[in-house]
Amino acid sequence: MKKKMAAILVGMLLAVSLSACGSQDNGSNVPGARQEGNDAAQADLSEQPDGQDEAQEAEIQPEQQAETDAEAAENIDQPSAEGGKTLVVYYSATGHTEEVAGYIAAAADADTFALEPVEPYSSDDLDWTDKDSRVSREHENEDERDVELVSTTVDNWESYDTVFIGYPIWWHIAAWPVDGFIAANDFTGKTVIPFCTSSSSDLGESGKLLAEAAGSGNWLEGMRFASSASEETVRAWVGGLGLQNAAQADAGASTVYFTSDISPKGLAAVYEALHWEPTGKVAVKLSTGEPPASNYLDPQLIKDLVQSVDGTIVECNTAYGGSRTETAMHRQVAEDHGFTAIADVDILDEEGSMELPVEGGTRLDSNLVGSHFADYDSYIVLSHFKGHAMAGFGGAIKNISIGLGSKEGKCLIHTAGQSHDNPWVGEQTGFTESMAEAGKSVSDYLGDGDRIIYINVLNNISIDCDCDGNPAEPDIHDIGIVASLDPVAIDQACIDLAFAAEGSQTLQDRVNSRDGLHTLEHAEKIGLGSRTYELVNVDE
Repeated sequence: MKKKMAAILVGMLLAVSLSACGSQDNGSNVPGARQEGNDAAQADLSEQPDGQDEAQEAEIQPEQQAETDAEAAENIDQPSAEGGKTLVVYYSATGHTEEVAGYIAAAADADTFALEPVEPYSSDDLDWTDKDSRVSREHENEDERDVELVSTTVDNWESYDTVFIGYPIWWHIAAWPVDGFIAANDFTGKTVIPFCTSSSSDLGESGKLLAEAAGSGNWLEGMRFASSASEETVRAWVGGLGLQNAAQADAGASTVYFTSDISPKGLAAVYEALHWEPTGKVAVKLSTGEPPASNYLDPQLIKDLVQSVDGTIVECNTAYGGSRTETAMHRQVAEDHGFTAIADVDILDEEGSMELPVEGGTRLDSNLVGSHFADYDSYIVLSHFKGHAMAGFGGAIKNISIGLGSKEGKCLIHTAGQSHDNPWVGEQTGFTESMAEAGKSVSDYLGDGDRIIYINVLNNISIDCDCDGNPAEPDIHDIGIVASLDPVAIDQACIDLAFAAEGSQTLQDRVNSRDGLHTLEHAEKIGLGSRTYELVNVDE
């Protein structure tokens, strides 16, 4: 049976990360979320198992923060919260846990409930290096860990189907101010998801121990975030948990189908899940890949699908030079890379450009695609998801904008309509927005999206594009294949999956340094698609 979720079963994709928390916070208010109960947030204790003091930790944090802070939890039963409410409960000592709680609440449209000790912890109380400090005494004597809270009662507790529990790690267990809340509440019928923040500590068995103490609820394995985890990282993790709030359900989330099987069989499975039938002459848009060593899609992976629809592989010449800037050279690359062996190949701009109108754009009035574009009635867009030196990442939207643009059209997209022959004179925001607008012109032309579908393959995920003949080695393991009728949803799903993967920090840095997510923001704004999606695992 197919399983509905907003992202895949992470345990099928990623190494389990039960890393843990404990770090200093800044005491700021929770951003972007409704507040339930208490407002106060106390200072997180930074518990260092190896005995580093707080000053030493502060010196090494910038290096540690460069490490991956999006390690996924293994979730065996993903929650589905349609129609239910979500709550984020947290104890924070100096602000980091509170900040992450705010990001989670914003991403999940959740309420928040801050745990406030009746006797707040001072900075001296939290000095774990002082054997006479409050936390040190409580650590040594369990009888002193019964921390009275201002409140453990959440209004309308029964209305919450999903509860996040956030805390720092103190001596390899959850900070004990959380214990009182756990003991005071019944978690029957609720999905409970622990999380924490840390520079270096690990989680140990804190989540398992809380679940045992609660004695009820469906407790998922937790997530550790670096001390200054980005909102994008937290949002990606929340997206991977399979939550859908009522507002998202009402908005009508797009469906993205997923398989972990990167094979012709897996590719066929997600394609068939779309229940889409091409009409007329079928084009299969992909990247033929820049020599000598780019990570283009393996022709043997796509052969069966391409031939099953009697498809013609289509591409356009590049605007940046290289081995594919002229048609004859480009055809040779397609042959060398094995594409002509599985299907006919058409270089769409061999005979120039055709113009598509751009409706609702702010950067482009029209989009120039290869003149052969109109020779095809239906399009299957096969994209290798990866990073990109200019766009931040490449997926479906890049493939139907830059990828379908003629040489002149590519220059216009890169420069937001300012240059017909020089792609290097534009500014970044204009470029990302122009990609979205060019993509919309393609979708609009093809029956408002009815005659085009999208399949992205998440393998060989380098920070560099297939237009780079010598890309950086991938830091992320292969993840799977996704398919959708919505180019925005499929690219957002790929971002979420890739950002949640072990080793994703270099990709996150590449995307964020180029403001790559703005392409998705603008694409959603102009009506190309929705960033809200459900991920359906066809392997189930």
